[in-house]
Amino acid sequence: SLTSDNSGEIKSFSTDGWVAPKLSERAEKFMLFMLTARKKTLSDGGISEEVMNEQDKTRFGALTGSGMGGMKVFNDAIEALRISYKKMNLLCLRFATTSMGSAMLAIDLGWMGTNYSISTACATSSFCILNAENHIIRG
Repeated sequence: SLTSDNSGEIKSFSTDGWVAPKLSERAEKFMLFMLTARKKTLSDGGISEEVMNEQDKTRFGALTGSGMGGMKVFNDAIEALRISYKKMNLLCLRFATTSMGSAMLAIDLGWMGTNYSISTACATSSFCILNAENHIIRG
């Protein structure tokens, strides 16, 4: 068995008012952090639901930078597989990918534009900023 330590834990985190209660109960913390942070960022930028409803949602997209995510659901699937493949969650691979953070935001807000994730170790944030800039420039 491998051991691990938490180097930083967020203890006072709440999704109230940002994420649907049903999703808050089911989703992993990394997904809830992504959704809540993104929705707060939109709100802080003055992009309300009313503003988005006036726009062409095919021009709204989500770009995520993440090293990993969904490891709990992936681990749960492996544990279930040890018992029987019938016990395994059919959505485990979908929820274990880093792109699920972008997908969940796009689904939640009805965005139909470009949607993907970038995972390049220490350069992830730089690549995300560069790609976002290129999407804005190219329209």
